[in-house]
Amino acid sequence: MIKLLRRIRYNLLETNNIKTYIKYAIGEIILVVIGILIALSINNCNTDRLNRTLEQQTLVSLRTDLLLQNTIIKNQINKENFFMSYVDSCMHMVKSEIDARKLSVFLDTLSVRLTFVTNRVTFDNMANTGRTNIITNKDLLKAIVDYYQFLDYTESVVNNNNLYRVNSQFGDYVLKNKLGIQLNDSGKPYLKHSLNPQQTYELAKQLEARKYSAANSRDKCALLLGRTNDLITSIDSELKHLD
Repeated sequence: MIKLLRRIRYNLLETNNIKTYIKYAIGEIILVVIGILIALSINNCNTDRLNRTLEQQTLVSLRTDLLLQNTIIKNQINKENFFMSYVDSCMHMVKSEIDARKLSVFLDTLSVRLTFVTNRVTFDNMANTGRTNIITNKDLLKAIVDYYQFLDYTESVVNNNNLYRVNSQFGDYVLKNKLGIQLNDSGKPYLKHSLNPQQTYELAKQLEARKYSAANSRDKCALLLGRTNDLITSIDSELKHLD
């Protein structure tokens, strides 16, 4: 094709046909421009196809992260409910007859904190590489960003509850053995003296605070669980649309 065009151009110059040559030159320019536009169109189509493939891969990866986060949240909720049931058992014991062995086990268990873990690998990778706009559905992108902001908030609330209320307050109370629990010769816990009113009052207050902490963390996680499931549903819908 190129050799043919050169031959035509050469023949026109040889015959000194300027008008025809000018028309030919204009036509050649037009052909070049059309060729460039076609190449750009093909390139844009390829770019769009690659971007859509990357968008699908990103959404699938986000969905995988959210499914794992869903499991983490459920485990956290179950654990907080478990802690609350232990508090109720302790409270019942305080109001009736105290079994020092059981009480010791309950208090030790309640002084353990469960750190809330977030799984945000894909979202952080999107943010760090500046590729959040790979999500073409702007409503979905906003929902994703809002979700991870709420995830950060929930993580902060739960872990601050653990740090200040469980570790610093309840854990310190148990560590200092304010109830005077001792071990007998067989290594079993027992109370040398029955609890006085002040000890009973302090124990009840500590248990109430511990239950509040667990309930607060559980409720925040329950809200997060709902938003996690909603976002998974939205991503599933978008993936069907992109197929």
